[in-house]
Amino acid sequence: MSDDLPQRDPEGGAVELIAIRAENPGPMTLTGTVSYLLRDQDQVWVVDPGPKDPEHLADLLVACGEQARPMGVLVTHRHLDHTAGAATLARQLAARSGRDVPLWAADQTSLPGSRPLPSTLEGDQGTVGHVIHLPGHTDDSVAVLVDGGRLLSGDTLLGGSSTVIVPDDGGNLAEYLQSLSILRVMALDGRIGSIHPGHGPAYEDPLAALEAIETALAHRHERIDQVRRARTAGVLTLERLLRSVYGPDLPEPLQKAARWNLRATLEYLAEVG
Repeated sequence: MSDDLPQRDPEGGAVELIAIRAENPGPMTLTGTVSYLLRDQDQVWVVDPGPKDPEHLADLLVACGEQARPMGVLVTHRHLDHTAGAATLARQLAARSGRDVPLWAADQTSLPGSRPLPSTLEGDQGTVGHVIHLPGHTDDSVAVLVDGGRLLSGDTLLGGSSTVIVPDDGGNLAEYLQSLSILRVMALDGRIGSIHPGHGPAYEDPLAALEAIETALAHRHERIDQVRRARTAGVLTLERLLRSVYGPDLPEPLQKAARWNLRATLEYLAEVG
């Protein structure tokens, strides 16, 4: 972010942030995908419309309001629990308002009809949010830093749980650590005042936000050390590493995610030693 970027009209008032949770709970989605509406007077943006669930999409339409001017629909990364309803919602908003409603994604191949992400979300009152590339969970992961220091983190940071590094989707542990380090610097210098994840509860104040970032960093470094020690002790196969690092009683629904994390950690150790 640069000081040269457009700023908000000081008389324009604060951007309203509305969270609406989809009813798609599960081992990977926790209590469900959280979609976010950004409202700036009569203009609205939607971040991560979530699953293609008619009731959830209807909730988003109602929250937008019939008289709203929809400005765009943005997804933080390619996973279906964030993107499946995006194109449908954009069409519904366009049909209701008579406006062109852009659909934005970092990876347009994963979301047909989408456009490249803008660097900022701009409305009549100025800058509503900055889009920040934070690869790691996937290679196309982004966050949105909303006016007032509110970070919509997608799956880069979750509420009450650790995220998964997905190598099959370009997930990379070295990049994830770098992304977390960037967020830590932003939190330390006051640019992040709260974190609003794609799953789980928000971190509502600056201290909680910083603690969440530092906890995520510490957890990853601890896991790297566990895998390094296990390999030094002769634990070499993925299945043996799974039992050694996560224990013999890891629930089956979490094993796929654990294998992804182990693969990412092994790739990281192959790069850095």
